[in-house]
Amino acid sequence: MKCAVAINKIHASKEENFLIIRSLIKEAADNGAGLVLFPEAALTGLINTDLPENDLALGENVSGKYINELVSLSKKLGIWIATGFFETEDGALYDSAVLISPDGNIALKHRRTDSGWHSPRAPKEVYKEGTEHLVIETPFGRVAFLVCGELFHDDALDAVKELKPDLMLVPMARSAYEVEDVQDWWDSDEKWFYLERLAQLRANCLIANCLGDGVIEDSFGGAMAVDKKGRIVAEFPLYNQGLLYVEMDLENNT
Repeated sequence: MKCAVAINKIHASKEENFLIIRSLIKEAADNGAGLVLFPEAALTGLINTDLPENDLALGENVSGKYINELVSLSKKLGIWIATGFFETEDGALYDSAVLISPDGNIALKHRRTDSGWHSPRAPKEVYKEGTEHLVIETPFGRVAFLVCGELFHDDALDAVKELKPDLMLVPMARSAYEVEDVQDWWDSDEKWFYLERLAQLRANCLIANCLGDGVIEDSFGGAMAVDKKGRIVAEFPLYNQGLLYVEMDLENNT
């Protein structure tokens, strides 16, 4: 199966971000991808401030405008779409991800289970976490999510391992504060911690990191496809917007 990992640069306008996302989805579909993955909080960037009066406006209900547009686009183009986003429900905010199927349904929704996406000062009645990990059966195997910091929480990793996924989708919004040469730090040091954790899943993995503009959001972008032994199959360079394509034999998990 041909998969695409999409990196969209974050701007201040949610509408502008969505237009870029829509363009990348169309490009992925035109190039034969059956699935496209976007980063964590792809509509806004991870720009929450721990202030509900600011942050709730970042969120989208799963039946809201932008998610509905993604559902329609998935159906029209015949492509599976996975993306991270801030989800709102009943006055609460979650760091969530959805997998949308070409039949017009949200096949899987995951709420990040660790609190690393906000500070301990954030009001607990508004900033909430999920409580479970799920797997969905698809025509190309069993699919599950881990969102960013969940990858480094043993309880989350163990819960997903028990689900025996064929494909892991890992949307991220990782920044590198006070690092002079981010590319060198990533290539020589940090990346290998990720690969070590991913190898424990024994699944093919797609990883998409949010790309900020340095003003609105500071994440450095980049994408990887990793096989079930934790080996890099394909990479997309940091600080670039675009699509990483990779052919993955997901049905045989190789």
